[in-house]
Amino acid sequence: MQALVMAGLFGAASVAHGQAASNGLSSAAPEPLSARQTPAAAGDGQNDRRQMSLVPRVSVEGTWTDNVRARGGVDKVADFVTSVSPGLRFTAEGDRLKASVDYSLTRQLHARERSLDRNQNALRALGSMEVVDNFAFVDFTGNISQQTISAFGTRSDSNVIDNSNRTEAALYRVSPYVRGRFGDWSQYELRYGRTASRTKSDLVAADYDLDDLSLRLASTSQQRVIGWSLDANHQKQVYSSGRLYESDRVRAFLTHPFTPQLSVSVIPGWESNNYASQDKESHATFGGQVQWALSERTRLSALVEKRFFGRAYNVNFEHRTQRSAWRFSDSRDASSTPSQAGSFSVGTLYDLYFFQFTSIEPDPARRAQLVNSFLLANGLDGNTSIDLGFLSSSVTLTRRRDASFTLIGLRDTLSFSVSQSETSRLRQVTADTGEDLGNSNYVRQHGLSVVYSRRLTPQSSLSVIGSMSRAAGEQGSAQTRDLQSLNISLSTKLGPHTTGTLGLRRTVSTGSLSSYSESALRGGISLQF
Repeated sequence: MQALVMAGLFGAASVAHGQAASNGLSSAAPEPLSARQTPAAAGDGQNDRRQMSLVPRVSVEGTWTDNVRARGGVDKVADFVTSVSPGLRFTAEGDRLKASVDYSLTRQLHARERSLDRNQNALRALGSMEVVDNFAFVDFTGNISQQTISAFGTRSDSNVIDNSNRTEAALYRVSPYVRGRFGDWSQYELRYGRTASRTKSDLVAADYDLDDLSLRLASTSQQRVIGWSLDANHQKQVYSSGRLYESDRVRAFLTHPFTPQLSVSVIPGWESNNYASQDKESHATFGGQVQWALSERTRLSALVEKRFFGRAYNVNFEHRTQRSAWRFSDSRDASSTPSQAGSFSVGTLYDLYFFQFTSIEPDPARRAQLVNSFLLANGLDGNTSIDLGFLSSSVTLTRRRDASFTLIGLRDTLSFSVSQSETSRLRQVTADTGEDLGNSNYVRQHGLSVVYSRRLTPQSSLSVIGSMSRAAGEQGSAQTRDLQSLNISLSTKLGPHTTGTLGLRRTVSTGSLSSYSESALRGGISLQF
């Protein structure tokens, strides 16, 4: 356990929400290197340049559930579960180090079903360090959370009930890199990344190690008739099942700025990989991109490419006002990592707000602090799961659409998120791998979540979270799973560092293999030192 904490604090990293470099569209048309902030440049002044904080906490929560084993009919078993969760939050806003790390260990104790007692880890960590002034840097991120194994298996949105279709997953990434200039004509960035993914499930061989090396060259002047950049990337990924995926890709971006707000790029390229065959195959690629900043608060980008599997694309739109944020994305791409494909997720409630607050605070470390403060002030549990996903150990092709809206008022906050995806395999997967794509050529998923919170008094708040999700496979009614849940909670400050909560939960899950319903009442107290 100590090793996990140290990994989070000193550089363990995750792919969790898709930070691993990929051969997909996520690396398309990065911003000019000169526009990226260094850790030292991100501060607003002397007052916030050397701030570090270490805040321990502990919470105790009791939950009564009428279905602790998530079973239907006469197999329902009621129980009272006590959860004790010590935690630690570390933040840094220094000249060289910027970081946000939040770790907790939960011990669950059951009054009746003692065999279900267990420990659960939770970690969210990200940061960057400037090792050599304006030259050498290290980025690190890490995540430990509960993940769904099979899209067609039993689903739940609670970490209290026993569900064999959920497992603890850890994702870490560390990425050292250097950057600089070649005179006045170009900039460069050379980056190495190491990613490790581990789960506690023996049902799917989804553990892997990923090494990637990338080089980027870019012109320095944005006022030229044609700007250019060259991206080269190599990846080697090894799964615990013995599968080895390798890929190489080179792309050139030739960009013409029609106006300071509108630019168009032509993207010739080449790629070689063994994603769809036993041996590596090479293909020429070609595409184009449009980036349009309609205003400081409204942006639109669209990228389309012809790749080895056909057409790939990525469309993103975002608009924000002083009190609201709107985002939409539509993409089709190939991936060899679960976090980018089958295990895509809206994530926890924390992940949802972290995504939606991007336009409010672009810097990841500062955004993490903003999200934590917002959740605490509104009595929301950041670990509340509203994810769609499943574990995979194969190369996949995913079509995904996401739309989200957030409205933040003086006392009321409303968030709406909807997702849709279809994940299919690019390479034949045998059924003995245990994963969904070994038994179905595709998995279709839909998800909807609505979060509402209201500050009743300066010390108390009410929150309501409703979510729906559906997964379906090639075999129709034999591969389906639906989940609906409603959570209502009341939170109040009992003292300067003490908060009390009281909540109700109702969950209904139906599927081809099993169905269940659950009602739960919970109450707890947390103390922040």
